[in-house]
Amino acid sequence: MTEKPESNPFASLFTPDFYAEWRTHIKQMLISSLEANEKMAQASLGWYEKATAWTKDTPWGPWCKSFVTMTEKLVEDVSSMARSVWHIEHPRDGPERMPKA
Repeated sequence: MTEKPESNPFASLFTPDFYAEWRTHIKQMLISSLEANEKMAQASLGWYEKATAWTKDTPWGPWCKSFVTMTEKLVEDVSSMARSVWHIEHPRDGPERMPKA
């Protein structure tokens, strides 16, 4: 007598795409958050540049300019790292510039 293998009713729940919809929503939320944070950081740096414009011809001028430059680079690097971890394209990059997985 041969036994029939029992079918597991939960096997269909644990497919590789079980969390696909959840990941899609999380990714969309992350994209929105990244873009909003980038815009806020750039706006803040723009305001900081205007607020420190008076330092242009003073010894503090180069320090303020380098602060803005370093902070812009930091924002760009952190954003790029988050995008690469989550495999998100930057709006300025087309699919041809993204690394292949």
